Amino acid sequence: MNIPSVGWIIAAAAAIFVLDVFTPLGIAVPMLYVVPILLTWLVPGSRIIALIAGCSLFLTVLGIVLSSGEVTIAVTADRAIVSALLLVVASLLFIQKQSARQVAAMQEARDESEERLRLFINYAPAALAMFDRDLRYLALSRRWMSDYGITGDVIGRSHYEVFSEIPDRWKDVHQRGLAGEIVRVEEDHFVRATGAEQWLCWEMRPWRVNDGQVGGIVIFTEDISQRKRDEEELRRQRARLEDLASRLLMAQEEERRRIARDLHDDITQRLAALTIDLQNLSYGASELDSPHVARVRQLGILAEELTTDLQGLVHQLHPSLLEHAGLEAAVCELVDEFEERTGLKTDVIVRDIPVDLPLDYATCIYRVLQESLQNIRKHAAATSVGVRLVRTGRGMGLCVHDDGCGFKPSYNNADRKGLGLTSMEERVRALLGTFRVRTKPGGGTEIHAWVPLEPKNASELVMEGT
Repeated sequence: MNIPSVGWIIAAAAAIFVLDVFTPLGIAVPMLYVVPILLTWLVPGSRIIALIAGCSLFLTVLGIVLSSGEVTIAVTADRAIVSALLLVVASLLFIQKQSARQVAAMQEARDESEERLRLFINYAPAALAMFDRDLRYLALSRRWMSDYGITGDVIGRSHYEVFSEIPDRWKDVHQRGLAGEIVRVEEDHFVRATGAEQWLCWEMRPWRVNDGQVGGIVIFTEDISQRKRDEEELRRQRARLEDLASRLLMAQEEERRRIARDLHDDITQRLAALTIDLQNLSYGASELDSPHVARVRQLGILAEELTTDLQGLVHQLHPSLLEHAGLEAAVCELVDEFEERTGLKTDVIVRDIPVDLPLDYATCIYRVLQESLQNIRKHAAATSVGVRLVRTGRGMGLCVHDDGCGFKPSYNNADRKGLGLTSMEERVRALLGTFRVRTKPGGGTEIHAWVPLEPKNASELVMEGT
């Protein structure tokens, strides 16, 4: 109400005062001061009530003095009663006005809070929706609508009406949320009514009312379908790379076998024949006093050494013992050569090796052992070495350990300083096996390799080997 209205209230109080002065003393006229006090309800603020009430009380007392009537005890009592009533009415109006102002402030704060909540939900970067106990929509974000293709107003509609394809397992989860439980799932598959598939990461939380009871649930979701597609593509690419690595390793072994066979069947034989001829020539000319006899003998010795070195190279390229005598004999021969070359005592345990072990499996295990012993000889500075090759369950496991200096392991192939560990791992994985390295600086090194012996159940065996 504007300022002139306050003036009219004061004028009304003044008119009542004039009426009081020119009428006989009594209770009726002073009671009219209630009217301007009541009119203060229409004026904003609480000070006007105190002002009009104070003026009314003053005018009530002043009316006794200026009135022409006789001032008696009864009149004084009547005026006291009227004054008390005016104070009561003013106090009630003041309290009511204060209460109304507090209620208005609380309502305004509530409206602001609801508006902030609505804006937060509406523009939240994540997809979220708020439901009551009957799973009716109370609020939802724009991201929720875009992620699930919702159009139109769904406030007040049932969640199961909007998504008729919701599986029963999710409905059970909703009931758990209404019971006060918080549920989170990192990956979940959602098949839409149209047949489209979505992968979701979601979390459900209950929200509570003032008395602590669950008023409904809030669901946060994130569409991770693109991430799952990227992961699937990465798996396919990795599988193709592993297949390529397997083919390369097989081609490498085949080429090693071919080169070793050619060297053994041709070059080595020719060198051996040359060695024999030189030796025979030196022996036949030993009685002649010729300065060339010593040179011929020296050439014979060099040819013999070259033949021996070439045989060693052939053996490294493809140990014929592995193909003709089996893995156990080849392993024992390899360990004996390692002991002779390094002087390190090596404990060997070989048990339950199948006699019909396929050559590619035997070659894989042999190459891992060969590379492990080579690394120990070059880098470990070990004093003891152990080799354990046994059949375990449906596969075969190899463990090579030493008490050397160890190293800081790197789980990223790109950070490894050599191709030895990488090639070993690729060989084992090509057969769907598992490969692990356990090491730490100063704590020695353990190489663990496991390959399945039943390729038809390879997926299960990989889990068993792990």
